[in-house]
Amino acid sequence: MNSILKAAVIGCGMAAKIDHIRWYAAHPEVELVGLADANLDAAKFCAQNGGGKPYADVAEMLGVEKPHIVSICSPVSKHCEHTVMVADHGAHVFTEKPMAPTIEECDEMMEAAKRNNVTLGVAFHKRYNVGTEEVQRRIKAGDIGRPIFGRTHWTMYAGHVHGFRGKIETGGGCFQDHSSHWLDQYRWWIGEISAVQGMIDIIHPEANEVEDHAVAIVEFENGFNATIETSWVGPAYEHGQLEDTWIYGTEGALYISLPPWTNYQPPTVRQWIREGNYWRSISLPSDMLFFGHYHYKRQIDDFVACIKEGRQPKTTGEDGRKTIEAILALYQSHSEGGKISLPLTKSPDVRAIFERLRSERLK
Repeated sequence: MNSILKAAVIGCGMAAKIDHIRWYAAHPEVELVGLADANLDAAKFCAQNGGGKPYADVAEMLGVEKPHIVSICSPVSKHCEHTVMVADHGAHVFTEKPMAPTIEECDEMMEAAKRNNVTLGVAFHKRYNVGTEEVQRRIKAGDIGRPIFGRTHWTMYAGHVHGFRGKIETGGGCFQDHSSHWLDQYRWWIGEISAVQGMIDIIHPEANEVEDHAVAIVEFENGFNATIETSWVGPAYEHGQLEDTWIYGTEGALYISLPPWTNYQPPTVRQWIREGNYWRSISLPSDMLFFGHYHYKRQIDDFVACIKEGRQPKTTGEDGRKTIEAILALYQSHSEGGKISLPLTKSPDVRAIFERLRSERLK
């Protein structure tokens, strides 16, 4: 493996700017060589601020620059197409979450990586958050006894317009976007998901073609269950986001509140002690000089290390697929009513589900 890895990024939106470009550019063993976006001006802007050569055509960038690593930050509906292109060029793939709109596309992405003998990672940055790591450590250490149930509430208020994420071709809305993180977190903390049930809604059908509000009850193979509430409707804190999770166990509980994704501050973590019935705050590491604690930096650093060391990333294509499967199970549950057991044999027709729901809400 070369001492310096050439990296490229496809898609130059917010995720690319905040999660990927800056941290490749700052990595001492990475050269950022290319940035591709259908909007060439977006690629030029990122190149001026982060480095790399701007391109409007993905295939041209891959052919000219021949990167070793490529981050996929394009709209969700393009993840499969771009992943297959990158893998067929022999580069390792780090795709943003959610992995793809359907499990069939996830399978195609994993097959492309296997066929070309390249690594496929999925960017679930919360696994690199110092607070979620501490929660995971305390759960595994038995600090709260046997975990019984959890509750996550995430509201992100950004008005009524959500760009490509509000479009039906994305394959999902707020639950696909935000709850993909928490489905992955619970799998990491607790274990495999066995069933999902719940409801979705389109509160603002004049603006969104997919759900902007969702509530899911998620069951796990070990008997644990969690409720995940996700909404674009609000209200939220002044900074536009509210993201809190509680994990309850037989001997205690854990609470974590995350700041906005662009905030460098570590989250708030507390532990409830059953004996004495009190909450105590948990100190977390913070490196505000070099951002060594910051999840996006740690995520890119780890993926680079995975490629150089020949090991798998924390979140693989299989992890991304299992998250998509649970998301689709919620949409199917809303459509059919009742609980949907995993695994799914095929993806439900989410376009039909959303078109029917939106039509009802527009009446």
